Amino acid sequence: MAQYSIGEAISKMLNESHWKYRYQVTKLKEDWELLMGVTIAKHTKDLTLHNGVLYIQTDVAALKHELSYNKQLLVSKINQHFEENLVQSIVVK
Repeated sequence: MAQYSIGEAISKMLNESHWKYRYQVTKLKEDWELLMGVTIAKHTKDLTLHNGVLYIQTDVAALKHELSYNKQLLVSKINQHFEENLVQSIVVK
């Protein structure tokens, strides 16, 4: 019988149960303020992740422009936070 640390056991359980993706999406939504700051988080209406594409919805035109301009930086920042390639591209709505 193999011995695992608690972290390894949770990671193994998430991978084998296919819950990892749902967990990552939930964690992304919870960590959005930490990643982007209070102001951007406050004006973000919705986040959706589908097949590696992060859809960001906001009703502030200046924020849409800023997020669109910095897409590649955001992708890098999010992937670095998760320590894997969770997001490949971003669409700002």
